[in-house]
Amino acid sequence: MDANFLEFWGQSFLNTARGQRQMEEFSRWLSGGLVGSDSLSALFRQSYGLEKLEKDSAEYLKLYEKAMQSFQQSFREYLRLFDVAPREEHESLMKECEALKQKVLEQEETIGHLKKMLGDKGLESAETVRDLQDVVKKQTDQFQKMMTTMGQAFQKKRPLKSK
Repeated sequence: MDANFLEFWGQSFLNTARGQRQMEEFSRWLSGGLVGSDSLSALFRQSYGLEKLEKDSAEYLKLYEKAMQSFQQSFREYLRLFDVAPREEHESLMKECEALKQKVLEQEETIGHLKKMLGDKGLESAETVRDLQDVVKKQTDQFQKMMTTMGQAFQKKRPLKSK
């Protein structure tokens, strides 16, 4: 984590201890994209060295954007220390979970339908597997017999070597 982020939080926590009102202000400031609270915005600019620059300059905007991204990344890392996920990430995972649940339901329905179709045609899956195993076993036995017969025929037709 960057030192500016830690300095910001250190100062912020000291200030937060001075009143609950500031915590509410802090929450609104975070949800508002780091704007809206003059005292927190001033603290942010001070912590990231932005107070020395002209607010409307291109350099200020570039550095402000970079500082805001760094702050937000550090804030996500900070929350992970407490096993807290950002709302967007949580909502995204919830949507993904619901989509996967729906997919599972659809697949279970399809499996049930296919089992019913097999059952209606008299093709129970265990029975079908046994029948297939029997066919493979018969083919294997026939192949072995054929190889044995060919081996014997080959040995009979082979001329004897003279010494």
